[in-house]
Amino acid sequence: MVDNGSAVNLLQLSVIQKMGLESTIIRRAEVLTGFNGHTSTAIGHIILEVKTPPVVSKQTFTIVSDPSPYNGILGRPWLIKLDAVTSVKYQKIRFRIPGGGVGEIKSDQVSSRRCTVQMLKETKKKTFTPVEVTEVQKGKEIAK
Repeated sequence: MVDNGSAVNLLQLSVIQKMGLESTIIRRAEVLTGFNGHTSTAIGHIILEVKTPPVVSKQTFTIVSDPSPYNGILGRPWLIKLDAVTSVKYQKIRFRIPGGGVGEIKSDQVSSRRCTVQMLKETKKKTFTPVEVTEVQKGKEIAK
């Protein structure tokens, strides 16, 4: 997924593990805060080459293990390095190609929906430990 609003490039830990690159993660815990105030803890960073033919750029990715419908999110750092222009209306990204010309990436809604459905299935498989419910009565918390 490409997200103009994301200040970092994100990759899921499971993707790094499947690529066999877990040992190359630069481990450093970091708190990330989303636009809705939701926080998550990053595991660390990794530097990878992103190939957008014919352009290849090194990008720093923040590694997270929170559930997501996407394997990764390319944010503003990638868009800036690519000198890209995005269009929400046309679901496209255009960028300059060294030596002249314009490259284009088109959205694939079918693949995007497939990712979302798969994520929802995997989330349902996970079990959650119930948290003790409390209620407030006369200014005091009472555990149920």
